[in-house]
Amino acid sequence: MKKYRICFEIEGLSEDENGKPCPGGLCLTLGEDTDPEATPEECAELVDQISIEGVLKVAMLDGLYTPADCRLISLEEYDRTYGEGESTYGKL
Repeated sequence: MKKYRICFEIEGLSEDENGKPCPGGLCLTLGEDTDPEATPEECAELVDQISIEGVLKVAMLDGLYTPADCRLISLEEYDRTYGEGESTYGKL
């Protein structure tokens, strides 16, 4: 199996230093850490099939956020903005 990382930015998922809502990152990792990374082409194929409604449901965020609150972001943008492996809640 290949390892896929699919990353999102969700408006209002986090708070700034003043307690004001701001975007937060969500990264779903599919596969095992020991699996080879999927190629950018393989990731693009998977992303084309993703249902944001489904992702929100799996992450148990469907009652709090709508697909309009979410946007897919690149692995690079996620790592740069939210930091790889620094999840507060762990991997899904």
